[in-house]
Amino acid sequence: MSDLSLRIKQVWKTQLNGEVLFFIAFVLYFFFSFIRNTTFNPYVGARPFNLVSYLVVGLLVVKIYIFDNQQLKSLLIATIGLGLAAISWRMSGSNLIIVMMAFILGARGISFQKIIKWYFWLGITMLVMVMLFSLTGIIKNMVFIAKGRAPRYALGIIYPTDFAAHVLYLVLAHAYLNYRSLNIRYYFTYFVIALVAMLVTNARLSFICLILTIAVLWVAKHAESENRPIAKLIASFYWTSTPLLAVITIFSTYLFDNTNHIFYMVDHLLSGRLSYGNMAFWRYPITFWGQKVVEHGYGGNAGMKIFSQHNGEYFYIDSSYMRLIMIYGLVIAVVMVGIFMTISIRETAVRKYALPAILFIVSISCMVEQHLLELTYNPFLLALLAEVGMDKALEERIDEKQKL
Repeated sequence: MSDLSLRIKQVWKTQLNGEVLFFIAFVLYFFFSFIRNTTFNPYVGARPFNLVSYLVVGLLVVKIYIFDNQQLKSLLIATIGLGLAAISWRMSGSNLIIVMMAFILGARGISFQKIIKWYFWLGITMLVMVMLFSLTGIIKNMVFIAKGRAPRYALGIIYPTDFAAHVLYLVLAHAYLNYRSLNIRYYFTYFVIALVAMLVTNARLSFICLILTIAVLWVAKHAESENRPIAKLIASFYWTSTPLLAVITIFSTYLFDNTNHIFYMVDHLLSGRLSYGNMAFWRYPITFWGQKVVEHGYGGNAGMKIFSQHNGEYFYIDSSYMRLIMIYGLVIAVVMVGIFMTISIRETAVRKYALPAILFIVSISCMVEQHLLELTYNPFLLALLAEVGMDKALEERIDEKQKL
């Protein structure tokens, strides 16, 4: 009890500063946002999540304007960023953009390594707990059965592909935290995780991304070594993935023609994502500041009814790039792609390829999945202003171990 009392006293004596405020906001939002995408959600509802979202934005604004010692120029940029996000939020009705922008700007001065460590352990803990609750019948374990495909289990998450996406992003976080130590054992473990996730969820894209993660990280590691010119050349172009894939996704969706055999085959492989994205272009205009888009997905209880009845109500924009331009507006789409590019180019310029490699995989995932602005999946945009880089003493110790 004495140790517990001591710990409690230490917590109470902890001085409130920008970092403490940031992680209070991070943990609070992560918890409620994660629960929002599980089958706990019908018992909790949307109201607590929305209230927590606004509270978190308020906490981060306090950090940005009061606790961060910023110059006038930085404060002006932060104000513009929050202003653009606020406009898009009001026009689209989705608070994901204002929350993500607040976290990106609020991460200034925070160790990115620490952010990813918090993300990883929170994510692992909550995913395991949700799995256990679903397998013991406390919450629903939704099973989706479609003709020609194996049964797909969501294990407490609202949809199987969302479960697989959690696995993908947690693997990316683990790879980032252990980047200096990555070797064949890590790669083999990631391969096994990919196989298990595929067997459970039958989520093909996440499986492909997990397999690609191994290859992309292997090239990145070799690119940082001497006398690896081919690896350096390949890794130096990782930063181009986001703008290229965004343009390819948007234009191929816009030009989609169901009578074209190639388009038809690609759309079939992507489970109709091209056709539904093309439908979005017919239903809604492209705007600068965003708009409300009415969607009916397969996730959760309501989605399960649509899936089971095959009644044609389904309409959902899966691609993150398509969601950016159709829901959040052209301005926000350019800003977000610009953030991806800025992080990757900055790291590539100093021959550090861990983040460009991870953002390369995220960019591929974003072609057909909607998680770009969701912190419980994608914490990597916070690298824009966070303190990126490993502690030098720790880096030297890892290098010494690798030499032995």
